[in-house]
Amino acid sequence: TIENPLALNLYLLSNDSNGNFVTTNEALKENIRTYISQYRMLTDAINIKSAFIINLAVDFEITTHPNQNSNEVLLKCISRLKTLLSNDRMQINGSINISSLISELDKVDGVQSIINFAFHNKARGAYSSNIYNVKSAIKNNILYPSLDPSIFEIKYPDSDIRGRVIKV
Repeated sequence: TIENPLALNLYLLSNDSNGNFVTTNEALKENIRTYISQYRMLTDAINIKSAFIINLAVDFEITTHPNQNSNEVLLKCISRLKTLLSNDRMQINGSINISSLISELDKVDGVQSIINFAFHNKARGAYSSNIYNVKSAIKNNILYPSLDPSIFEIKYPDSDIRGRVIKV
């Protein structure tokens, strides 16, 4: 189809059997185009496109209260981040507030302080091939998406969310 620069852009993503984001196949896009066509006016135009997937990893370091089991506290922090960064909470062109994530980790029982918290781009191999400069995309402790419609994803939370306890 010929893309119309005055048309409305509709960005789609799909989930695979594991709940990970994947680009929408052309058959589904065509089915949606056919379905929408019966409800739009003759002069309306819609471009149906796939959003870009930006895979991320998280590294963080915490200190725990002296009377706490550091392994249990670390597992609670990782579990909390898995919930906060799940695909269900992500939106196309949505940003990630790093200060809010740090604040949530600080609320985990047994955490004394958050030493380091950093996002890294994961690309190639089993991840999407979209390379993204995370460091330059962070302004005022908020990770912003690219100007092209994109979505952040922690594809393998069990291995992509890495925490460490620092003893003081």
